[in-house]
Amino acid sequence: ILRDIQSLYLPNGAECDPTYSKGVFYKEGSGVIDPPLKFDLFPRDEKTIKATADALPLDDESISSIIFDPPFMAGYTKKKPTGIMGERFHGFRYVPDMWEWYSKCIVEFSRVLKDNGILVFKCQDTVSSGKNWFSHNYVMNEAVKNGFYPRDMFVLTAKSRMIGANHSNQKHARKFHSYFWVFEKKQNPPVDYKL
Repeated sequence: ILRDIQSLYLPNGAECDPTYSKGVFYKEGSGVIDPPLKFDLFPRDEKTIKATADALPLDDESISSIIFDPPFMAGYTKKKPTGIMGERFHGFRYVPDMWEWYSKCIVEFSRVLKDNGILVFKCQDTVSSGKNWFSHNYVMNEAVKNGFYPRDMFVLTAKSRMIGANHSNQKHARKFHSYFWVFEKKQNPPVDYKL
């Protein structure tokens, strides 16, 4: 999917990844160009600059494109995230906390992107406390509110489903797909979208 997004919208690759981690998106042979600007809250190498995605050390309207793959884990009840994904990546205690951070990041991306800049935002819906949380809708509404036009959306279905040990009594459809939104920063978005 990222190769297709790159082909359609980012022929020279993205300029910035604010949650770079190990750079899995850009591994050799993927065909996805490694961005020159790499940031992460917990840098894994010397080429990645320590920064949070909602406060990037970049000037206003200074870059043309961002690929953003934020944490999507929420709902842990202990002092830190648990489970396979929780141990590997930062999570949030509650979904509204995560969404609030997404909103701050979108505001920051609007600040650093030039007009007509491209934001690729990966997100995943979840079930927490017995409730569906449709992050892909929330992200689109927040992006539109902050001057982004939804150019496209891609859906990736996971090859395997990660099911927690505490999910023996299923009440909702399992969320095992991710969304890749492609937003374009516009001074005057053509339509007022809202889901």
